[in-house]
Amino acid sequence: MILNRNGAIVGLAISLLLTVTSQSQAVVPVFDPANYAQNVLTQANTLKTTINQANQIANQIREIQMQVQSLRNIPRGLWGQIQSDLAQLQAIVQRSQGISYANVNLAADFAKSYPGFRASTDYTAAYRQWTQKALGGIKTSLEDAGLQSRQLQSEDAVMQALQAMSDGASGHMQALQVGNMIAIQQVQQLQKLRQLQMAQIQAEAGFLAMQQQSQSGQYAALKLWIESAGDPAFKF
Repeated sequence: MILNRNGAIVGLAISLLLTVTSQSQAVVPVFDPANYAQNVLTQANTLKTTINQANQIANQIREIQMQVQSLRNIPRGLWGQIQSDLAQLQAIVQRSQGISYANVNLAADFAKSYPGFRASTDYTAAYRQWTQKALGGIKTSLEDAGLQSRQLQSEDAVMQALQAMSDGASGHMQALQVGNMIAIQQVQQLQKLRQLQMAQIQAEAGFLAMQQQSQSGQYAALKLWIESAGDPAFKF
């Protein structure tokens, strides 16, 4: 009986020992350095790939922003008032007392005012008319220059505005638009310069026509007097 009891106790002890041993083996982890190193490298490579992708996306976003910035345009251009300015200059020419280049009957009016080599029946009246036309052309030229001088103020304001727009251009499109407006402003300046040159030509032509007609009329009158002197019916 005692042997059986002792055997049972020994068997129970062995069973408990085996149970504790198996539980200890299950709780204590096994560290694998090679596997741990591989996992760290894999995670590092994954993080590096993610960072590269994020940088690429950020660069693409910046490129898109730059493209959008470059495509922004100026809602309303600045062109000046060239048509109004030229209309005012044209009005000065049209009311000129001289022979105007804007006259639709220029050839006929010029031939009537300056007939050339022909003696005038009333030289004083004819000379007065030539003088008025010549002075009228000179006056028109001066009025044209004076008006353009006053217009320079508005033109300067336009150029200052264009300069500010150029300094504040935020993209290629806006820079191109400002450059285009400056180029058109230069064309407008050239048009006004041509207008001033035409007024100057008109004044010079009127003055030269007066001188030439006066000289031609005097020679024509002298010729008529010489021819009349040879006439037997002519009496001194």
